Amino acid sequence: MARAKPLLPADPPDQRQLIAATALFGLSALPLLFDLDARVSAFIVGMLALQGLGIRFPRLRPGMLVLGLLTLVGGLNVIDAYRGIAGQGPGTALLLSMVALKLLEVRNKRDLRVLLLVLGFVLVLQFLFDDSPWRLAAMVALLVGAFALLRDLTLPAHPPARAARARISLRSAAVMSAQALPLALVLFVFFPRLDAPLWDLGIENPHAVTGLKDWLEPGSIKDLVVSGEDVMRVRFDRAPGMPVERMYWRGPVLWHAEGNRFSPARPGDFPEAVVDVEPLADPLDYTALLEATDQHWITALDWPLAAPPGAELTADGQVLADQPIDERRMFRLRSATAYRVGALSLEEEAAALALPDTVTARMRALAASWTADDPPPETVVERALAHFNEQPFRYSLLAPDMGPRAMDDFLFDSQVGFCEHYAAAFTLLMRSAGIPTRIALGYLGGELNPYSGDYIVRQSEAHAWTEVWLGDKGWTRVDPTAAVAAERVDPDGALARLGAGAPARFRLDDRSVLGRAVYDLHLMLDAANVAWRQWVIGFSHFKQQQILRNLGLGALRDLGLVALMALAGAGIMLAWGLWLGHPAAPADPVRAAYAHFQRKLRRSDARLARHPEEGPLDHLARIEHLRPDLAATAAPVVQAYVRLRYAPASPTASGLALLRERVRGFRPGRKGAWRGGSTPERG
Repeated sequence: MARAKPLLPADPPDQRQLIAATALFGLSALPLLFDLDARVSAFIVGMLALQGLGIRFPRLRPGMLVLGLLTLVGGLNVIDAYRGIAGQGPGTALLLSMVALKLLEVRNKRDLRVLLLVLGFVLVLQFLFDDSPWRLAAMVALLVGAFALLRDLTLPAHPPARAARARISLRSAAVMSAQALPLALVLFVFFPRLDAPLWDLGIENPHAVTGLKDWLEPGSIKDLVVSGEDVMRVRFDRAPGMPVERMYWRGPVLWHAEGNRFSPARPGDFPEAVVDVEPLADPLDYTALLEATDQHWITALDWPLAAPPGAELTADGQVLADQPIDERRMFRLRSATAYRVGALSLEEEAAALALPDTVTARMRALAASWTADDPPPETVVERALAHFNEQPFRYSLLAPDMGPRAMDDFLFDSQVGFCEHYAAAFTLLMRSAGIPTRIALGYLGGELNPYSGDYIVRQSEAHAWTEVWLGDKGWTRVDPTAAVAAERVDPDGALARLGAGAPARFRLDDRSVLGRAVYDLHLMLDAANVAWRQWVIGFSHFKQQQILRNLGLGALRDLGLVALMALAGAGIMLAWGLWLGHPAAPADPVRAAYAHFQRKLRRSDARLARHPEEGPLDHLARIEHLRPDLAATAAPVVQAYVRLRYAPASPTASGLALLRERVRGFRPGRKGAWRGGSTPERG
């Protein structure tokens, strides 16, 4: 008995469809590959390469046994890379690995349809890693491409032309997507908002965050200053009325000096400290959108007057959140740019005068030279600043490495450094002179985006300054870095590499016309990104209630919103159903030209409208009977249409052009007129 041959896969996809599916998956997975473990990304890329070979050489497509082995390898690869499959990263890695293997398994159109449905989950995964509008636009384009491929799978196997097939598929996908937009908008606006973000699944953010540390040591700020990453965006309720180089954004405050390192106060160090600040000018109210730092402090304009909900204001002017800021968060803040801080406990005074053992005799002697005539503290501060200005100190990010007595080396030998060197050295000198001094870390300046109205503060504005206690004036900000003569600021390579320009005080804007245009475009895109985060990502329960109140629906709550959403959705679908229920205008160019001819007849004389049961020639006979004056011009149109519509061959371009020409020349309102440009034919 002859052995039965295995059945071939029913209705296999063609090569073009396989290529399109592979491209869609590859483009969907590409952004995620950079967030996954390198071993997993390499496996997925390898499967895509194997798929490409299988498309080009069908005999190389793996069989079920090989696919089973590859599935085992892919799963073990994910487990080895992540030590499990639970969590955002491992789950994404496992799904992408399995979808890549499913791509190799496609044998018929049903398999391909299943793959395209799973592709939707891959697109949704993107927003666990990046919720920017640019990622959304890319994913929407890929989703429309998937719809187009699904439509292509329903078309006949051998269409008249490949271009026509692609055009039909893309048009259908675009129409379906457009039809879904009103319903998506209704769901977005009226779906009951959750207290937590939709994507907050309790999964740890895998991305590293950068920012200020809560300590200072020579070299600790340099890496931030050469970074162009955003720190926060600030929008004032009213114009702040001061230049950006006077905007000091306050973060950690450092009290204790040990060796070359300065660190903040520890819990319980200052039990008698109290918040005692007197605003000397109208406070500024503003909204700050902070990037993730995994730290507790909320960077606020110096000096903050109150803490937002979920945070506290310390006696030394720090705003500390109850929980680490591990995701982008928005805060409402109020600050005074002119103020008097009038409290200093004994514990604070002792900490602000303490000196480490790295203070040398030369440093003590320098401080003593400023206090020999027993001047007031203000005069000592002025003399110290004059010393930095008059001596050959230089501002440069390329400060040399220093030994265990770094501040002595900086003050008397190298005399080259940046803000942290000047702040640390000034602090030790003031303490040696008997003036309580502490260091504040934060940012100086920012850039106004004229398209959004936000001030953008970047890591490149990282800064350190000092605060000295001046009796009746209380804690007073002193920035020793600003005392460096401007001509001694080094335009070195490190400054040139700054993503956002040099620190605020030393920024030089030497962009060309083209460079400025490109940067303006960057600011416009940045403004669009801010609007996206404010109105889409940040569309909260509060904003939803605002919209509902404006619509007179403020009394609606969860069940009411669900009912409203259902009614609005049903209304949209009913409207689409009624619209689509009407016959569409003919897409066939021959039919379209003939329909134009029919409209001209109806507008001229309602009796000339074609009856549903009439064929073209019967209709022509009735036209000639009712309006003999139109016989000479209507007959050529109908005859050209009949030849194109009922001829066994496909319509030719010349025949279609002739029909359109005769329809354009047909003037039923002017008896016997012919303006078609050629002699009408009869018979």
